[in-house]
Amino acid sequence: MEVKEQKKYEIAFLAQGEEGVGVVVKNLHRLGAEILSEESAKPISLAYPIKKHETAHFGCIHFGAGTETIQLLKDTLKFEDNILRYLIITPPFQKESSAVPEMKGGTGVAEKRRSGEQSTGGSGLSNEDLEVKLQEIRESLPEQE
Repeated sequence: MEVKEQKKYEIAFLAQGEEGVGVVVKNLHRLGAEILSEESAKPISLAYPIKKHETAHFGCIHFGAGTETIQLLKDTLKFEDNILRYLIITPPFQKESSAVPEMKGGTGVAEKRRSGEQSTGGSGLSNEDLEVKLQEIRESLPEQE
């Protein structure tokens, strides 16, 4: 049997009640998805009624699955009465070693701020260099009375 490559996904959903969370988990297991993490569903008040409901339970599950599984999951959840809304995304890639992304070719803005340097708006001069330039310009100007 061939092993398919799994990608990481995140499903956020609004369910009518606690049993809606079980419906999502049951369908993920049935389709062969691997649940990586699950946040407990929290009751929320909706900004506007969805299918005549004023409140819902908001939940989020991170899981790994094959790309073909996602369409099957969408088709299944579409007909579930307990699920009011859902959204499946691929979470953005994050480096685990560094919280600040590094940029090629120099120091990033966030790193400059941490080290105390001032941003010069892209001119490439530090504050000290700008002060020297201003002093040169002042000395070259004729004195005013």
